[in-house]
Amino acid sequence: MIASLKAKALGLVLGGLALLSAFLYWQHITTQRDAYQAEAERQRSRAEILQEHQQWQRQQIDRLSSAMATRDETLTAIRDDISASTRALEQLGESDAEAREWMDSDRPTGISDWVRELQRSSSVEPMRLPDGTQPPND
Repeated sequence: MIASLKAKALGLVLGGLALLSAFLYWQHITTQRDAYQAEAERQRSRAEILQEHQQWQRQQIDRLSSAMATRDETLTAIRDDISASTRALEQLGESDAEAREWMDSDRPTGISDWVRELQRSSSVEPMRLPDGTQPPND
């Protein structure tokens, strides 16, 4: 009888230990699942933030590209205007005796040099103003 009670007690203890280890294993698995879900949610949030930032960067790139295209168009128009003005000045100096005389007359040295430079400059070179002068309306 004592042996039978010991066997039953041992069976109950082993069954209880099996149930306890199954419960603890289930708790461990549940805790891991919750941690993985939390990490997945954190990564989703991070991905959304990165996508929003990437979209913002694309908008900035588009805005800068548009501004650069406008700048290039403006520079092309300015270059064309300078080229036309230079050609007109060259023609004036070559064809108009009064203008040629004025160019050769006594003026401040900076102005004479600047006018000659305008005649020699190509359409891609920037024009520089004579020393100590400012553009009109400044």
